Amino acid sequence: MSHLESALHNIITQATQDYKDIATNDPVVQSSDDNTAKGDHLDRILRAQQLEKKELWDKLYQLENSRIQDQANAVFNSKSEAVTSTARKQLQALMYEHREINNLVASEMANLDTLEQPSDDILEIEFREDVDRQIKQYASLNQFAKRQLDHLTSTLREEKKVLSECEDVYAALKEKERELAQEAYVQSYPDQLRREQAEWDSQYKQDTHDLIDFLDEFYPPHAVDNAGVMGEQCELKELLEELMNQAVDSPDNPYIKLVPGTYWSPYIQTLVKGGVVKYHPTDSSFIRVNDFTY
Repeated sequence: MSHLESALHNIITQATQDYKDIATNDPVVQSSDDNTAKGDHLDRILRAQQLEKKELWDKLYQLENSRIQDQANAVFNSKSEAVTSTARKQLQALMYEHREINNLVASEMANLDTLEQPSDDILEIEFREDVDRQIKQYASLNQFAKRQLDHLTSTLREEKKVLSECEDVYAALKEKERELAQEAYVQSYPDQLRREQAEWDSQYKQDTHDLIDFLDEFYPPHAVDNAGVMGEQCELKELLEELMNQAVDSPDNPYIKLVPGTYWSPYIQTLVKGGVVKYHPTDSSFIRVNDFTY
């Protein structure tokens, strides 16, 4: 059996098998427009095509059965009248085209293995272009960030200026408040002095009254020195009053003279020992109220 006969045998066998599969498993086509004139027309066309297809496959199947039963291989004989010269030429053309396609596929597959990879120079250029593109993007972001920073810096500078002005206004208001408070104090100072003076006078009178009561109780009038029981008497409160008046009226010379026959010596010693009065540094006949300022 020649190569041509073998190829034709394979084609017929495959076609016969396809016929069996299609004839036994032919799909049922249903029209979407049932009960309409258009749907009936499409159904008739489909049925006619199915019948025509069945007739063609039946003929091909009969030819295959005849070949098998004949066993003379007349279909594949180069001298047989069943295969015409035109059919043989068509089959040869198909086989040639098939062979050329296989050769072309094999050639393309071989070219895949020898496909040239990009050179290092090209890769370097692509890498540099990618780096340049990223640098431009970063530069653009940097410019944007710089503009934002300049805007924020300008805003901060303006806010600092406003804050400085507010601080100046606040300082001026505090100074004005201090001046107004000083004026109010000056205006109210005389009244305050009068109130304080009245308080001091009241306190002085109260202290004087308490002192007189104390002296009358613990230091009552007593006879002066060498006067006897019925002699002239002196009072300690009168002596203290005289000493205090002298200190106020004559602060440069606050001393008074102890005239014999006008005082009782134990009262003088009591005042000296208590630190209330003291003697003159050079003349013991003079005494004064002790200076309690220091």
